[in-house]
Amino acid sequence: MTFSHDGLRDSLTHLAAPPYFYENLRRDLATSERNKSRLLLIRFQLIPSKSETEGVDSESIYELAILSFAEIVKSVTRAEDLCARLGRYEFTMIVKAGVEVGQTLSRRVMESWQSEYFICTQSLVQAEYGESSLELLNRLDNQELLPYSPS
Repeated sequence: MTFSHDGLRDSLTHLAAPPYFYENLRRDLATSERNKSRLLLIRFQLIPSKSETEGVDSESIYELAILSFAEIVKSVTRAEDLCARLGRYEFTMIVKAGVEVGQTLSRRVMESWQSEYFICTQSLVQAEYGESSLELLNRLDNQELLPYSPS
């Protein structure tokens, strides 16, 4: 299975594709600054666990995990937000709200995720006024990926 998209939607998950995501991020940052509203990014990464065994069809497990995770993300994504699949195991949400809402959405995703073959990590960063999309994405890249731990 290859990672492909038509520029708007990821062919496997039907979530936003990278070009569509990046254009929306640029536009949403400008709108957020103009309206003095909050915007944040949440990144989820699925990491293959060491429990994967020989004889298991890893491509089927990969596809099932990606599809299952995409359905979870779709179920919590609000109409005003956008979720994209940006890499093989990477999903990122643009959330038009403050950190509290982002933490709630993230917690819902993490509580719903169950897989013996993949663990899920998360990171979250709030946009700062005047920040470019590249600066925001770089800050997100530098955030520590945190596995879910119920409080």
